[in-house]
Amino acid sequence: MFDTGLIEKLVSSENYFKKKEDVEKLRHKAIKMSHKYHFENNKFYHDYCKLKGVTGDIKSEDFHKIVIPDGVFKSYQMESPEKSPQEFKKWVDRISSVPLDFTPKGMGSLESFLQEFYSNGMLLGFSSGTSGKLTFLPRDSFTQSMLIRSYTEAIDATLKLNKGKENFILGIPKKTFLQVGFNGKVVANSISPGNVFHAFEELKADIIRLRMRGPRSSKEKVMNYFIKKMLPRIEKKAITSIVGQLEKNQGKRIVFMGPPFLIIGTANYVLEHGINAKIGKDSFLASTGGFKGRAIVSRDKMNDLIEEAFGLDPKRYIDLYGMTESNSIMIDCMEGNNKHIPPWMEVILFDEHMEPIPQEGKVTGNYAFLEPSSKSFPGFITTGDKLKIDYEGCPSCNKTTPILLSIERLPRIESRGCSGVLAKTVAG
Repeated sequence: MFDTGLIEKLVSSENYFKKKEDVEKLRHKAIKMSHKYHFENNKFYHDYCKLKGVTGDIKSEDFHKIVIPDGVFKSYQMESPEKSPQEFKKWVDRISSVPLDFTPKGMGSLESFLQEFYSNGMLLGFSSGTSGKLTFLPRDSFTQSMLIRSYTEAIDATLKLNKGKENFILGIPKKTFLQVGFNGKVVANSISPGNVFHAFEELKADIIRLRMRGPRSSKEKVMNYFIKKMLPRIEKKAITSIVGQLEKNQGKRIVFMGPPFLIIGTANYVLEHGINAKIGKDSFLASTGGFKGRAIVSRDKMNDLIEEAFGLDPKRYIDLYGMTESNSIMIDCMEGNNKHIPPWMEVILFDEHMEPIPQEGKVTGNYAFLEPSSKSFPGFITTGDKLKIDYEGCPSCNKTTPILLSIERLPRIESRGCSGVLAKTVAG
């Protein structure tokens, strides 16, 4: 049985401020429950655990044994899932822990194929790496609801949201199965229904795949040529529409969120054209995804741009770190701009021999996480990122959670991420 009440108790903004020992006890209880559920309901995970000598009952000291490689979620064999619908459905069934009783038709576009799954209760949110092969995460309705809850509780622990009253300006598509776009849309609409503006109307999976992997046929080459001509204009249109919303909301509280390249483009446009886009001093600006695919701009430079263009105290500019495989985000505190690990996530860092590193002080290692809130797939995953974590916590605020000090991609691991997908897709 999957104990939803236990998960809901764990995923709460209040746990950022409680004693670490008390929250750890609750988190470990939830991980053990979630592990047993997936062991009994997920064919792949059951076989994987048996190979590791792990049964349905697990001790906390063995948590490092149950993390699965993130490559599992792109381990399907076909190049185009929509052209092999039954085979792809079998793959989804194998990695998923909840039954999905429908027969996909496929043979149309990838976008319509993903819509088939979504209409039958399963979100296949995706991201892509430089290889162009998409990573798919199967999220049922409960797991989607916990994604919304996880984001909302993490944000609320830092920003103190005025639920139902916030005005959102989002530099992400309104309709897309790209995970970052989907997350931003559903979270903003949950916090403040009807008060959400999107800079992009739609970004289809077929276009993203084509842009990331490159054309594979003469037809795709022609399509790619015209897409390259069209998409930079879409980026410029997105920037001007964001600027219009900022002008409309001069002096008012807004939440402006987008990938760094779009925030920078908007700020530069405002300054170059002498536009008054000064928003309320109680507003927030949030970026996510880093600079994959674009020139890196330092935090100090970002701070200067944001203050000059939007009249916003740089402390109210926060950066987010998350992964397609995760339901959660690590979010900067305003006091020290330190990214806090959500209290409902267990982070494990591995050394070069894939041995777990003790969770003490400042530690650098290969990043894995255990997130028990995912019901439709095991949220115990090792990634291609290398993190530096301070388990002693933040010196600047009163949260009791560990903080993230640095992020880098491991050597020989393809660069990927939703921000990088957006950056490459809309680049000329």
